[in-house]
Amino acid sequence: MKLLCLGDSLTYGYDVACGCRWTTRLAKEKGISVCNEGLCGDTTGGMLYRAQRMKLDSFDAFFFMGGSNDILMDISPDRIRQNLEAVACLFQREKKAVYVGVPILTKAESALFGWQGRHDVVRHNEALRSHRQWLLQLAQQYHFTAVDFYGAMLQAEQEGQTNLYADGVHPNEAGYAVMARQAIQIIR
Repeated sequence: MKLLCLGDSLTYGYDVACGCRWTTRLAKEKGISVCNEGLCGDTTGGMLYRAQRMKLDSFDAFFFMGGSNDILMDISPDRIRQNLEAVACLFQREKKAVYVGVPILTKAESALFGWQGRHDVVRHNEALRSHRQWLLQLAQQYHFTAVDFYGAMLQAEQEGQTNLYADGVHPNEAGYAVMARQAIQIIR
């Protein structure tokens, strides 16, 4: 199987070695080919632009995840949803399996790294919670399969894994391992 993974730095595997990225672990564990089209800093608008220019018929399945950067840049939820719904339609037309990734929350230390203002963390996380619910509904509406990284990271933290982030926005190796386990469990 050849899987296209479209997204931002959370899909790319920002700031960890290639072998520690969740996409690399997924490919190795499942014995599949993963085309990692995660682009650091990308927004849902950028994802849509790139998806419209890809040769989609060369893939057997699709994964997309976005919205974190949009939320950190205060792009409106309506715009985020329009962009992701357009990506969903592009992939659905191919009549192949589609997986929707649900992005993770941010942490307060993200402000120390300059990813967001310290007064914005709570507001942005509320937006990410709302975004999660919308993505789960989108997956259900289009008969896609959700890969809930948000839920997986939350569960790992509740089980005592507290050091899962490198900078409050991006996972570290342990965090990407949590994401990999979730993807391996869901993606067929």
